[in-house]
Amino acid sequence: HDATTLVIGWGSTYGPITAAVRRVRRAGGKVAQAHLRHLNPFPANLGQVLRAYEKVIVPEMNLGQLAMLLRARYLVDARSHTQVTGLPFKAEQLATVITHTITSQHTTGNGHEGDSAHV
Repeated sequence: HDATTLVIGWGSTYGPITAAVRRVRRAGGKVAQAHLRHLNPFPANLGQVLRAYEKVIVPEMNLGQLAMLLRARYLVDARSHTQVTGLPFKAEQLATVITHTITSQHTTGNGHEGDSAHV
């Protein structure tokens, strides 16, 4: 699997993230997915997993608390995509965010060169 973008979530975001990742993959996008079952403590290998990707997207149904925790703990540029409307994410909406992230030139600065420029 040669994905350079990881979508990570927890809780109620599992369904929409899974559906969005499937859509992106069917369209030829290379994206990985991880879902946390618990936040405290974080899984022992989470830092290693996060640093394996150039871009990390964190869809959240709040103001971005998980992304903040991931940035603080693991020093990765986890990009938060938040929604606080009382409605769940739609797969199409997340697929658009994922596709845009995959094709953008911004990286997390994790030392990966690839085709992306560090900003």
